[in-house]
Amino acid sequence: MASVVVGIFPDHSAISQLTDSLRSNGLSLDKLEVISPETPSTDLIETGLQFTYAGDQDSVIGSGGGIITSGGGTSVPGLTSHNPTPRAFRDDTVERLLGDLEIPETRFDFYGTAIERGKTVAGYPSPGNVDKVKSLFTAAGANPVEVF
Repeated sequence: MASVVVGIFPDHSAISQLTDSLRSNGLSLDKLEVISPETPSTDLIETGLQFTYAGDQDSVIGSGGGIITSGGGTSVPGLTSHNPTPRAFRDDTVERLLGDLEIPETRFDFYGTAIERGKTVAGYPSPGNVDKVKSLFTAAGANPVEVF
């Protein structure tokens, strides 16, 4: 059985604090999964976390880009730095995303309502580190913090 620590965060500054704490404790940020109705900052995306934007499709930043596209820009593929953008879900549902975090169906409404109210849900698989990761989530402002 998976051990995924899941928490509801008030905003992206709390997620930034969490990424700093995970990194300083030697934990990989590429395992952190975030579902949020807020458009993330570039700095947050560049940490390597897995971000899913659950807000209005029209307000995704950086959805265009590259040479001669609707986003404009002067980047040269393969020569300029990677410019990651948030993954906006189109075919996904909030329920599927929550299920990917091992959240049971009986808790979907609770977490889905939090996202609808502007909160951010984050999950981190932590077999062997559950207590450590739970304390980092709590210290960063997650409430509640649960393990599934």
